[in-house]
Amino acid sequence: MFKVGDTVRYVDTHSGNSEPSEAMVLEIKEQIKISYHIDDLQTIIWVDSGEIEVSDVFDCTHDAECGWCDGTGDCIYD
Repeated sequence: MFKVGDTVRYVDTHSGNSEPSEAMVLEIKEQIKISYHIDDLQTIIWVDSGEIEVSDVFDCTHDAECGWCDGTGDCIYD
């Protein structure tokens, strides 16, 4: 269902935050390792597949599909 590099939507219910964050799938084992940013701080955690959903919000103009440009096309890697 998920693959490395997918952009997903994650809600950190453990911290009381109800706003979804865009995250990137880094690794898949029994759980899924994701990376996301909140207030310019990167967080990398393992989650269950039921805690995330595929996000198709971002259309990268560089076909990198990492999602970190917030869909602006201004690649942070340029």
